[in-house]
Amino acid sequence: MNNKIPPAKLGNFQRTGKRKRLINAKECQYDMKESLFLIFNAYHKAVELYNSEIRLTNPQDRVRGMEASYFNAKLMQCLREVFPYNLKRGKYGRMFLYSNEYIVLFKKLDKNGKPMNIRTKLSSSIENQMQGNLFDNEEDGTSPIIFFGYSKSLIGEMIRPRIVYIDEECIKWTIEEKDILPQQEVTLFPVQTPEGAHVSVKPHLKVKKKVN
Repeated sequence: MNNKIPPAKLGNFQRTGKRKRLINAKECQYDMKESLFLIFNAYHKAVELYNSEIRLTNPQDRVRGMEASYFNAKLMQCLREVFPYNLKRGKYGRMFLYSNEYIVLFKKLDKNGKPMNIRTKLSSSIENQMQGNLFDNEEDGTSPIIFFGYSKSLIGEMIRPRIVYIDEECIKWTIEEKDILPQQEVTLFPVQTPEGAHVSVKPHLKVKKKVN
C-alpha cells in the first residue's frame, strides 16, 4: 500500500510562506529604477490610443465591459513595446509584467484605491502576498506583487495612475506619478547634507519624445 503524500501543488496555493516584504515605497523605487518611468509612459500612450480608437464605436453599441477590456488591450500593447520579453500571459489569461524580480499586475482601482476584483481564492492569495506560482508555473513564487492601477472620473476619464502595494488585504503604501524620482536620485539611505552647505535643486526630469 502506497502511503506517500503527494507534493503540494503551488497552483492550489498550499504553500503558506510569504513573499518578499516591501517595507516602503522607496525600496520599490530603488529596485525598479527606470522600469517605473517606462510603465507610466506606456500608460499615457495607451490612454491616447484608447481615446482615439474607442470613439469609432458608438456608446450605444458598446457591450458591457468593452471599455475596460479595450483599454487593457491598449495598455498591454504599449507595454509590450518597451518590455517585449517581460510581459507574460499567466493562468486564466491574466497578463502580468515580470521586471527586476517584481510581479506587476494592472487593474482599475475602486473608490478605496484597491483593485476591482471578484473575490476569489486567487485574489485573496495575491492581496496577502502568499508564496506560490499564482500566475505562471515558471514564475518566482517569492517575488513581491505590486499593482499599477488607475481611477476613472465621473465622465469616464482615466486619471491618477499609481503603484499600489497590498498585503494582509490592506494598502500598505502607494507611489503617485508625481513622487517618482529621477533614477540618479533614488537611494535607500539619503546622504545627510552638512549644515551650512550649499544645496542646489535639480530641474524636473523631462522625458524626450522619440523623433521619427
